[in-house]
Order: sequence, then C-alpha cells, then structure tokens
Amino acid sequence: MSEPGHLGVKRAESARLRRAEQLRRWKGSLTELEPVGAREGAVFLAACSSGDAEEVKRLLARGARINTANVDGLTALHQACIDENLDMVKFLVENGASVNQQDNEGWTPLHAVASCGYLNIAEYLLSHGANVAAVNSEGEVPSDLAEEAAMKDLLLEQVKKQGKPAVYLNMLPLGLLGAL
Repeated sequence: MSEPGHLGVKRAESARLRRAEQLRRWKGSLTELEPVGAREGAVFLAACSSGDAEEVKRLLARGARINTANVDGLTALHQACIDENLDMVKFLVENGASVNQQDNEGWTPLHAVASCGYLNIAEYLLSHGANVAAVNSEGEVPSDLAEEAAMKDLLLEQVKKQGKPAVYLNMLPLGLLGAL
C-alpha cells in the first residue's frame, strides 16, 4: 500500500523500532548508571513535550536551559521533532535550541525527522543551520535514514549547498553520487 496514512504509520513504527534498538544497546552501559538530572530539567522537557509554549516561556525566564537533555541525551527539540510539533520546533529554535545537538546515540534532530519523513520540519531545521553530515553512532548521516524520495532529495541537495567534503561523498552509495 502507498497510502499517505500507511506511510506515516510505517515511518513511525520504523522510528520506534530504531529507538528500541538504541535503548537495548544502552541498557547496562555506563550512561544508564548516570543520575537522571535535576527536577527542573524534567519539568522543562515535560512542558515542551506537552506543547505548552507559555509554560516553556515561564521556565526559560526562570533559568531553564533550552538544551537540557534527558538521560538518553534527548533534548526538547529532539522530542518536538519526533512528535512532529512544528510550532514547538520553531519556538525552541527561535529561543536558542541547538539544531545540531546529538543524543547519546549521535542522533541530531535532523536524523529524527529524516527517519520519520517530516519534510516540513527538515526544511525548517536546514534553514536554521542543521548539519546534513552529522554522523550518528551507527555511522549514519540523516540521508541514510530517509526512506522517502523527497526527503532524500532534500538532504542530498543540501549536501551540495553545504559543500560537504569528499569524505562525506565517499559514504554515499555509488548510485547516488551521480545525483550530486
């Protein structure tokens, strides 16, 4: 089936499976043994996740750090991207969130949206400096995670614009080199 709804469900399931694999590898690692962090960070992340921009503004005014991460290294921006919450993505970026912050597995927000197929959020992140050549712990750049042609095209076009070095180009499958 190639219905838009089916593709969205497939992408979301793919992202969940990848995340489950990351968490499986994380179990028992040194990272798991680190303390969870301050209550304030958890409150900030929860407010962002709920989409409550007013509460997020209040927390930022009281000193919350916009790039606070949970024990997995996920920031509010990562979560807003995963949740396909473009309004919160814009709010966070406009207030200083790092578009290139990597989680414990090296995923940036752009990796997340590439994996999920959220083209509009990918375009926004790219327009605000997201790095298409960021490599995660599996050696993947965002375009490696893209399943949809439009997303792959967008990311590969951005490779040309950002002028990534030959090292990045050598990581691309041979068939894609001609597209550049």
